[in-house]
Amino acid sequence: MNAATNKTYLYTMVFQAFVFMQLFNQINARKLGANDYNVFAGFFNNGMFLFICVITFVIQILMVEFGGAAVRAVPLTAYENLWCLLIGAFSLIWGVIVKLILPPSLFNFLAINEKQMTDEEEANSLTAVMRRSFR
Repeated sequence: MNAATNKTYLYTMVFQAFVFMQLFNQINARKLGANDYNVFAGFFNNGMFLFICVITFVIQILMVEFGGAAVRAVPLTAYENLWCLLIGAFSLIWGVIVKLILPPSLFNFLAINEKQMTDEEEANSLTAVMRRSFR
C-alpha cells in the first residue's frame, strides 16, 4: 500500500466511526431528561425512528463498501467495521457520563412548550398549508 492508500484507509475508518457515533447519538437524543438513563426504554414504539436508523446504517455500510472514489472510501473488513461500530457505541456511554457530571439546569433551554395548538394556529400550520396546496 502506498501513502495515499493508507491515508484514504484512515479517513474511511474515521468517516465510518463518525457516522456510527451520530447514529448512536440519535438514540441518546431520544431521552434528554436528567434522570433518563435508559435510552432504550420504548425503543421499539416508533417505527419511523427505527426505519431511519436501519436505513442510515445500511446506506453507510454500502457507501463505504461500494462507494469507492465517489465517496473517497475504501472497503473495510468485518473486523474493522466492528471496531468502528464499537467506537460509535461509546456515544451511549458518553451520554450517561454527561448526564451524571453536568447539572441538569444546563439543559433547561432544550425544554419544549407542549401546549395544545389553537384552531387558528393549526389552520395556519405548515402541515395544513401543504395539505391545502395539494388539493
